[in-house]
Amino acid sequence: MLQFCHGGRARAVVLGLLAVILCAGASAATPEVQAQSRVTWTNYQNPRFGFTLSYPSSVFTPQPPPESGDGQTFLAEGGRAKIVVYATLNDERFSPQDYRKTILKEFGGYEQMDYSPTGKTWFVLSGYRGDSIYYQKVMFSCGNGVITALSVTFPKVEKPFYEGLIEVMEDRFHPGSERACR
Repeated sequence: MLQFCHGGRARAVVLGLLAVILCAGASAATPEVQAQSRVTWTNYQNPRFGFTLSYPSSVFTPQPPPESGDGQTFLAEGGRAKIVVYATLNDERFSPQDYRKTILKEFGGYEQMDYSPTGKTWFVLSGYRGDSIYYQKVMFSCGNGVITALSVTFPKVEKPFYEGLIEVMEDRFHPGSERACR
C-alpha cells in the first residue's frame, strides 16, 4: 500500500506509472484511427435539392456532376471506394417502407445484408457484395415528396478505416430544408 502522507517518493512513483500507462494507451491507437485523425472534411451542398453532406475530402475526390444536378459522386484514389449522394422527386409517392421493399425486390446484391435499421422517414441497407461492403442511407423529406440517398462502397479489407468515416458522414448527411421543397 502506498503512503501519500509523506508526499515525495510514493506520489512521484504513482504519477510516473500513470504517465507511462497514458502514453502507452495513446500510442496504441490503430493505424486506422491515426489515419482518420488526419482526415480533412469538406461540406457539399446540392444546389438543386439543398441536401448536405460532409465528406472526407482528403480521401475522396468529387467527380463531374451529372447535368440533372441531382447529386454528386466522389471517388477514392484508384476508385477503390466510392460515395454517391443524390436526391430525386418521389413522383410515385413511395412511403419509406414501400421504397425499401422495391429496392430489395428490383435490385440485386442485397443477399448478404447484415444491418438494416428503419425509422419513420429513413432506412439503411448495409452488407457485403463480394469483396466490398456497401452502406446506403435513404431519407424522405418534403412530406415524402423528395428521396435523398447516400451510398458508400469500399473494400472489405479496409473496413476499420472506412467504417469510422461512414459514421461521421452519416451524422452529417441531411436532406434539403423545407425551403428546398418549393
